[in-house]
Amino acid sequence: MDRRRFLAVSGLSSITAIGTMGLTGAPAQAVPTVAGGGSQPQRITAGFLSVGISDSGRVNSLVDLRSGTDHLAPGTSVPLISVVADGRHEVPAEMKVSPRDRRVLVFGSEKVTIEVKVVKFATHSTLEVVGLTAAPGVDVQTLLWGPLPTNITQTIGETAGVVGDDDFLLGVRPLNDKTVGGWPNEHLAYGFGPDLIWNPYGLQTGEKDEWLAGNVAAKTKWGSVLRAATYDYSRVRVRQRTNGYEIPLGPLPAPEGRIVGSKIALFGSAPELSLTVLSQIAKKHGQAYPTLDGQWQKAAQRTSQSHFWFHDLATSNVTAAGQFAKQAGVRNVYSVEGAAGPWKSTGHYQFNSNFGGSDAAAAQLVATAAKEGIEVGVHTLSDFIDARDPYVKAPADARLAVGGSVKLTRPLGSADTTLYVDADRPLGPGVDGHRLRIGDEFLTYGAMTKVSASEWQVSGLKRADWGSTARSYPAATSVARLIENGYGGAIGGLPIIDEIATRLATAYNDTGIRATSYDGLESAGYTGWGGYGFAHLVNGVYRQLDSKEFVTECSNLSSNTWDAQSRASWGEIGRTDHAQLLRSNTFYRANYLPGMMGQQGISGDDNLQKIEDTMARAASLDAGVNFETSVQSLASGANTAALLQAVRTWESARSVGAFTTDQKKQLGDVEKHWHLSQVTPHQEWSLQQVDSSGQPIGEPQQVKAPTPGFTTPEPPDAKVGVLYAFKVTSSTPRTIGYEVTSGSLPPGLTLNKDTGGITGVPTTKGTRKFTITARNSGGIADAKITYRVATAP
Repeated sequence: MDRRRFLAVSGLSSITAIGTMGLTGAPAQAVPTVAGGGSQPQRITAGFLSVGISDSGRVNSLVDLRSGTDHLAPGTSVPLISVVADGRHEVPAEMKVSPRDRRVLVFGSEKVTIEVKVVKFATHSTLEVVGLTAAPGVDVQTLLWGPLPTNITQTIGETAGVVGDDDFLLGVRPLNDKTVGGWPNEHLAYGFGPDLIWNPYGLQTGEKDEWLAGNVAAKTKWGSVLRAATYDYSRVRVRQRTNGYEIPLGPLPAPEGRIVGSKIALFGSAPELSLTVLSQIAKKHGQAYPTLDGQWQKAAQRTSQSHFWFHDLATSNVTAAGQFAKQAGVRNVYSVEGAAGPWKSTGHYQFNSNFGGSDAAAAQLVATAAKEGIEVGVHTLSDFIDARDPYVKAPADARLAVGGSVKLTRPLGSADTTLYVDADRPLGPGVDGHRLRIGDEFLTYGAMTKVSASEWQVSGLKRADWGSTARSYPAATSVARLIENGYGGAIGGLPIIDEIATRLATAYNDTGIRATSYDGLESAGYTGWGGYGFAHLVNGVYRQLDSKEFVTECSNLSSNTWDAQSRASWGEIGRTDHAQLLRSNTFYRANYLPGMMGQQGISGDDNLQKIEDTMARAASLDAGVNFETSVQSLASGANTAALLQAVRTWESARSVGAFTTDQKKQLGDVEKHWHLSQVTPHQEWSLQQVDSSGQPIGEPQQVKAPTPGFTTPEPPDAKVGVLYAFKVTSSTPRTIGYEVTSGSLPPGLTLNKDTGGITGVPTTKGTRKFTITARNSGGIADAKITYRVATAP
């Protein structure tokens, strides 16, 4: 395999690596390490990562400053930043330090100059495009960050934007909506496209689905890459989906439609500190930071809590639903009515009669559940537009998502079932459905036949669809290909996505709903907007939420919505084989998402062993379950009480981290069956292997909650001016926060209350003694530990 094919496409050449330089010592806003405005090699220090950049703007090293190990993939030479201009890859020929601001690196080529401001923080650096100048007549359409090619293959966190092994982890995080993690489909040749390994975790998503190209990290045949991009939408752009189908998009107003402002965070970390660094990046740079019980969800054990999904949740039975959830030790009930949730239609998202038909009535339902200590969530279908929704009624909304357009070559009468157009590609394969829009009329079509070099016949028309009116149209009338959703309705374009985000946030704020799922979220990318469409919906809702104590599930992920998304829970237990669930959970862990088992159907008449088998597998992965059921089924079932008690027993043991590593391994064996019984509430259980008929096999095993405390060794000493990193680790997953409760950390260091990470650049020599308290939930006692750290000059 020739890793230089990137060079052949891009016209790059290999360069000689520069030497490694240590940390600069300044905790924030350090200037580049080379003075003056000359054309010289540079190093960007980002936590424990040093990125070497040649005087021509190419990355020539990715060094772990602790060990001196270079993680740049051998035989690669790439620009740190480049553009696509006039349809061709424009690579910088030189890189200089700006004479006006030494934090700004200026990358120049014959056609384009890019100014990148580098700001250094203790654990990471940010890179922001602060200027872009093109030669007269040059059209810059895309800005490309990297891709940074690494030799790391062990862990690829595609969505979180990290790649790592046992010793080191590199990461790139997009810092705004328009900085999309991943690589434009049109430009894969400039980003090691032939070497990419699509869907390396074997997820249920397709091999080259839209969103997979929208992730920061990607596995290659020889290692991995980290990449991001920003598109210029100052004018209409024709974008390509992965299947080559072209969709015109834009224009967007400034500054959102411009490349200037594209921004990423870059970092290198010890693997155990990576979540701390990601937390710091999110908080420092205004990213989404959802919490549960006050703790960041990425670090909270409660994020993997099980939910009860009810198909018939309503004002009339919400009390019963809450009581069933309490019996199971579950805090959340969730309406998944039909496939859409409790809505009159998807699109405008008005509550249906089960939720009382209004926001005020839905708020009463939520308040009733709260009396039982239960929170309420609702299902959505993202930007799916139901055929009953006002968006598709005359006058139909002009902002529905469409693909390409053609023009009539002959008049179309109101009763005609055949039309003639001037092109075939917009009506061919590439988007879902065979649906057209002419004015306010929707119609479906069948076969397409070439009539001449410039005309195609489209037959099998079904006129006046979705209650629209068939009319007559003259030749040259525009005919748009409507993009269908998975249920045969429409999809909202970007302005409708924004309206949906506002509507959903308003509904959640007005009612107190505290959880949602964006099912079909990939449709926001199918519009052609990719990860940018994801961000407008997911981040758009989050930014407008009054309470950030909110759980967000999704059918798919994108890198620039990772911060706002709590979890994914893919698959249906029993229908999805266990091996697939394992692959999904491997992906979750690599992306700092909690373990989840997908959906488990549960009926009040189910066999107890079925549920205990599910709970055993869930315990092996420390994963939650979405139990899909109905209030009616649980109310009428003969085994409901026993089933709910089993869920409660297993969840209580899992939530306190009671199962040992060996026990988890045994519980993951799909050939074995288990029964768990409580000995002492919240403290001790008895685990018994049973046969298929429920008879005991062997002796029971003790399952015991760990004693509140710490599993951390003594922290290392520090040195003035050198980045310090150490993680305090509690013995129980029920820890919801860490505090310094006496003494103080060495000056320059901070404790992350959510993760227990201690990081920073010490500024003063001396010895500091301090006590850290782990605040625990669920009736578990807090724990304290005292440390002493000496800082050398």
